Amino acid sequence: MKPIEGYNKLRGGYYTPKVIAEYITEWAVRSTADMALEPSCGDGVFIEAVCNKLRNLGCSESQIANQVVGVEIDSDEASKASISSAKIINEDFFTFNQKDENLYDVVVGNPPFIRYQNFNEEFRKIAFELMQKQGFRPNRLTNIWLPFLILSCKALKDNGRIGMVIPAELFQVDYAAEARSFLSKFFDRLTIITFKEIVFEDIQQEVVLLLGEKQSNEKGIRIIELQNVDGLNQEGCVGETKELDHSNEKWIKYYLSNEEVFLLRKLNQDGRITPTTELFEVNVGLVSGENDFFVINKDTVDCFGLQNYVLPIASKAEQVRGLLFSHEHFDDAAQKNKRVFLFNPENKPLDKLSKEEQSYIEYGESQNYHKNYKCRIRKCWYVVPMSWSPDAFFIRQANLFPRIILNEANVIVTDTLHKIRFYDGVEKKVVAAAFINSYTLALAETVGRSYGGGVLTFEPGEVRKFRIPMIGAEKLDFDKMDNWQRNGQTEQLLAYTDDILLRQGLNLSEHEINTLREIWYKLRDRRLNRKLSRNRVVD
Repeated sequence: MKPIEGYNKLRGGYYTPKVIAEYITEWAVRSTADMALEPSCGDGVFIEAVCNKLRNLGCSESQIANQVVGVEIDSDEASKASISSAKIINEDFFTFNQKDENLYDVVVGNPPFIRYQNFNEEFRKIAFELMQKQGFRPNRLTNIWLPFLILSCKALKDNGRIGMVIPAELFQVDYAAEARSFLSKFFDRLTIITFKEIVFEDIQQEVVLLLGEKQSNEKGIRIIELQNVDGLNQEGCVGETKELDHSNEKWIKYYLSNEEVFLLRKLNQDGRITPTTELFEVNVGLVSGENDFFVINKDTVDCFGLQNYVLPIASKAEQVRGLLFSHEHFDDAAQKNKRVFLFNPENKPLDKLSKEEQSYIEYGESQNYHKNYKCRIRKCWYVVPMSWSPDAFFIRQANLFPRIILNEANVIVTDTLHKIRFYDGVEKKVVAAAFINSYTLALAETVGRSYGGGVLTFEPGEVRKFRIPMIGAEKLDFDKMDNWQRNGQTEQLLAYTDDILLRQGLNLSEHEINTLREIWYKLRDRRLNRKLSRNRVVD
């Protein structure tokens, strides 16, 4: 059987550590009568663990052959798994799932991590149809691990257990929102084990262990964070159980204590705190199609004589420090030869343009820039579509924390930053200053998305979920805060704004304010430590 395109690259080469397979199996298999399924068994590490556990419980080899099923699309991998006593089926899981009418006490495994574009269309069609039958709406962002997980859950008996290795993006990506809501309703109890160190060193993906119990006396979710897989043992994996939120909100909040979760929920429902949707609109910045051609520095402008054919632009977050980007800041960036000019020829045929414009466009074509998708679909490939000019920028990928930067220089912006336009009557400086407080920054960590690199990423829809305490914000000294931000004096900034906005404005106690600060520290440091841990592995 032909394997899924990209399978060996993205799944087959990254075997589950034996200690993980054994830990999950020890937890999941409870009885000699347990029927077990491994939907993507690979070389059989989970199959071997399940068979060994059943033997230890007293099962015979014939019992095991009738009770343990492994499914594997790759024939070479299936043959490796076939040395066990289990029944190994060389077939893709989705085709198998269509035909299999059995329900299982246990489902364990490590599903493939394959993105939509690498997911074989034949099997993707089956997988998506099966998901749609279950009420899900998969899209072009859906990774193959998601239908594996959902359909595996549906294969469980009423008292069944599932144990799977899945990407940590379950916690935060929008395409997994339906899955979060489903899991919280489908299982009485969820346990998620995370690791500070990378489990699979060769892939740019943080993974977690998801353990689900359909029936449990203890209801809720618990997050257990270990240093590495060496910490896996049944006695040591304990953690505080929290009430499951049945919405599709991100699960990053479950890294917090119950007290911290309840405080955030209380403030998220506090009518005195203003949603950003009442203050400004936000959208992506300009998409040029090829920044190397369109976004240029002063040397390139001078070389081609383009002084009359460029617009000022902010192209990177590093160019907009502090809370304000002024004409002086722009001039300084230009003199340092930063890419702060957008090539902006007239919207005319090439032969109607100036010789300077024609020369630069011909240079671009010699580099094949005009063949880029965004360029070639335009009537004139060298004319970048424009939209409204921003009042401010929003950091799309933040390191320590996101912020709003006022656009006093009246420049346009690339899509490395988001653009903000304030509503009439809104005081721009007041909003930009008020954004930096312990509550909003803590909320940011639960709203944004963080991957292996440690940065916190926001799309416009996520920015619209922010809330800013505005009571008393007019008292904030914008210039003083701008100076603190430029000098990296974060603690001074937060002490100042928390006193005015949270203590005076919302009447929060010192304990509540400190708790909010600790939430931000905890979630911020966790994602930044992921970056440090990865750097150590690479080095």
